[in-house]
Amino acid sequence: MKKKITQNNSESVNLQFKLLSAIGIIIIVAGHCYHGGISLGYEWFPTYSFNIALLVFISGYFYNPTHQDHPLKYIWKRTKRLLIPAYLWNIVYGLFILFMGNFGYTIGAEVNLYNLFVMPFVDGEAFLYNLGSWFVYPLFLVCAVNVLFRKLLKLIKLENEYFITVISLAVGMVGIQLSINSSAAGVHGIWLLLFRAMFFLPCFQFGRFYKSNLEKHDNLNSIAYFAIIFGVQLLLLTFFQNLEYTPSKCSGFSNGFIVPYLTAITGIAFWLRISKLLTPIIKDWKFVRLIADNTYSIMIHQMLGYMSVKWLFCIVSMTTPLFADFNIQSMKTSIWYYYLPKGLQQYGMLYLAGGIFLPILIQKICDLIYGAVKKHMPVLNKK
Repeated sequence: MKKKITQNNSESVNLQFKLLSAIGIIIIVAGHCYHGGISLGYEWFPTYSFNIALLVFISGYFYNPTHQDHPLKYIWKRTKRLLIPAYLWNIVYGLFILFMGNFGYTIGAEVNLYNLFVMPFVDGEAFLYNLGSWFVYPLFLVCAVNVLFRKLLKLIKLENEYFITVISLAVGMVGIQLSINSSAAGVHGIWLLLFRAMFFLPCFQFGRFYKSNLEKHDNLNSIAYFAIIFGVQLLLLTFFQNLEYTPSKCSGFSNGFIVPYLTAITGIAFWLRISKLLTPIIKDWKFVRLIADNTYSIMIHQMLGYMSVKWLFCIVSMTTPLFADFNIQSMKTSIWYYYLPKGLQQYGMLYLAGGIFLPILIQKICDLIYGAVKKHMPVLNKK
């Protein structure tokens, strides 16, 4: 039986999926900074063969069918939870780019009306400091399409998880194939948003299908379970050269439209069982909850977290004899410049910590500000 706890006698907390969420976002952040200086089975399960799919899977797992009773209300909730904060942060980062330009920083696109108000939907990466926010817009689109499609199927008495899974998978495969067809020129504009969402759709449904149909049967002996997972993965690694792809650009699908979903399933299945085994040991560890409860902020602000580590290296290099080979110009011109003393990738751990904990700090500060404002503006207390 899955370990759960109750808070305030009303909220049931799924500890396994809290841990899985924390693992998922750590893998995302580590993937941007030399794997965070640690190995989490990437030789077997390459980061970019499943990392985004895992986060979308978790979102799908928590989808509640009761949302179909009031789909527009659900879409509005998703708008407030996903779109509006990302949109506002995009404006903040646009202003941040203007500010940093005064100090010689050239990171990020030109700050104009298009990049402030249109670019987030069709790209999401132009300002770079918040490039992780690209994830928000296709996820929102998938949430909206999912609930409306299910509402339609319910009305015509065709709602069935197997049917929805097949349709979702077909849509996702078409999206990947269209991305492959567009690889020469690259995918841009509204097509990028569409293809991203098409890729996400099956991953979201995998989460819902697991909860509704598979979870109750997920009791296979772990030795047999891992033997199957590693066996399948070994075959994939043997017959396909590069299992990684780039969901944000809808590119790199060199193995066709089926393999990306196979690697998504194996990667998800691996970490799903790992989290299940670790949950009774870790239980309700506040450290895990801290990360799991702030995945949105981490996704948005992780690049700023990396920059904070670079600024620390910069300060030390300017005030002490240490880190004399730190390149200030590279720091100011490339978001992807990482300083690793003596080339040691183990220093990726510092970037991983910055990419996790600065966003959490930002979220905590925002919560304090919002709480203070809410106290003095009773209108915000109305649901």
